[in-house]
Amino acid sequence: MALTKKKGTKATPKLPDINALKQVNSNDAGAFYNSLFSAQHKVEYANKDIALSNIRTNPDNEIFRNLDEEDDIRILSEDIKRNGLMHNLVVFPTEEEGREVYVLLSGERRFRALKYLEEQGDSSWKVVRNCNVITTPLTANEKKVLLYSANLQVRGGFGDEAVRRQAIAEFINCLQQAPYNMSREEALGATKTVSSVNPRTIERDARIEDKLKGALKKLLNAKILTRSECETYLRFEDDKQEDIAKRFVALSNINCYGDDSEGAGKNHIEVMRDTLHDTFREYLFDVQRQGTTKDYEAAYEKALQYFDDNINDLKAKAEEYGKAKETSSVEEVAAIEHAGQKEAALDLVKKERDVAENNTSIIQKATPRMVKKLQQAYTSRNFVKALRGVSKESREADIAALNEVIDIATKLKEKIESIE
Repeated sequence: MALTKKKGTKATPKLPDINALKQVNSNDAGAFYNSLFSAQHKVEYANKDIALSNIRTNPDNEIFRNLDEEDDIRILSEDIKRNGLMHNLVVFPTEEEGREVYVLLSGERRFRALKYLEEQGDSSWKVVRNCNVITTPLTANEKKVLLYSANLQVRGGFGDEAVRRQAIAEFINCLQQAPYNMSREEALGATKTVSSVNPRTIERDARIEDKLKGALKKLLNAKILTRSECETYLRFEDDKQEDIAKRFVALSNINCYGDDSEGAGKNHIEVMRDTLHDTFREYLFDVQRQGTTKDYEAAYEKALQYFDDNINDLKAKAEEYGKAKETSSVEEVAAIEHAGQKEAALDLVKKERDVAENNTSIIQKATPRMVKKLQQAYTSRNFVKALRGVSKESREADIAALNEVIDIATKLKEKIESIE
């Protein structure tokens, strides 16, 4: 394979750049593939007509396949019917039950559009003309890298954050395997080169996939958690991530007896559920702002306890509301809901106040420790005795340090007082 060498590093197979990737769906697909390999190992390909029934989809393309809506395939089929197949399918041969068939490396959407036309009675696509058949032996990982390279470039920002994130993580993983054997940093850099996704987004995607653990990641993929809050959760240790995930799962499993019909708003139980979610999130954010291990652990336990105390109350309210919906008239349920919305509004105010009280400022967190140390020095007889034994220069340095503290404290106090 084509190798690029850097001084002091081992050679790694060359990856396609964006311009090369744009050729993947063109009739000159062979040039694209040959850009990946050296003159000693060029990719050979043959131009061949293949029966549509002998073409197979690629299992590695499943993650991207989920992005394609049936309407998209139908619209593409109409375009092909009007204008013909403008870009060739790219395939590689394999055996299936003793006969040769062909697996797609590029062009699955076009293939599905052709299948749709055939199902609609259009027999003109029973044979796909001028397919580019890769005949050079490639490893399974090489094929996957080629497929992912094309998709990461062509699909741009993707329509689904979870799919994009998983695709980027899998591509990085492939580049760390033979024959590429890149470090994670090299693979991340190569992904930024190949993909049209914003480089900072790629870094965040890779970090989430690498650091966010199983259950939390499932909640993110299910859109129960947001990407931004997960940026904080991934900073917790594995066991703490598991604790956090258990609580969010428990919260999501509460039956709020909501109305799923289009245009229906959230009932008061759903509002209370969301309020508890948001408040727990803020408590967890505060954990990461702590300056010492002791404060960190105390804030973490406080966050868990706050959640545990409140979820039981929410469960009881949800069960009570569910029973009322089963046994009460429509008018009675409406009255219960009206009163419940008022309660939910008060609950929101209370929890916002709890968060404000919990999220003490950096000054409030730092000052007690400093005051305590200075107080210990002031009341210590040993400190006074020790002062008599130090030089005048040392005492003057102590005074200068205290004056510096007094000066910055005075400035901060004046700044705070100036705020209306």
